[in-house]
Amino acid sequence: MNERDERLRDTITDTFTKMNIDARNLAVEVVDGAVIVKGTVGSEDALRRLQSVLAEGRFGTRPVDCQVGVLATVPSDSLDGRGRSPVTGTSADSAHESRHQLDKS
Repeated sequence: MNERDERLRDTITDTFTKMNIDARNLAVEVVDGAVIVKGTVGSEDALRRLQSVLAEGRFGTRPVDCQVGVLATVPSDSLDGRGRSPVTGTSADSAHESRHQLDKS
């Protein structure tokens, strides 16, 4: 990637941040001024905002190739984020360990 492409990539990712678009699952590729954005966002609203930013033409005269889909994030089933079941309070691994601790043989 040349210096000009690198600056353009940085501008695009900075714009995503300013527009409150979670870009953790996005890859921005710039080759000779041509922009390709690939990956997923967490909602239809985020996709619309992303498409709006890319369609404004602020990143040059070439069209941007947007290969982005929506992959909704599944909420954690516990507040501590450790994957504990709300019913048992344990993860599958710790439930397995607990059974072996109870086995006195």
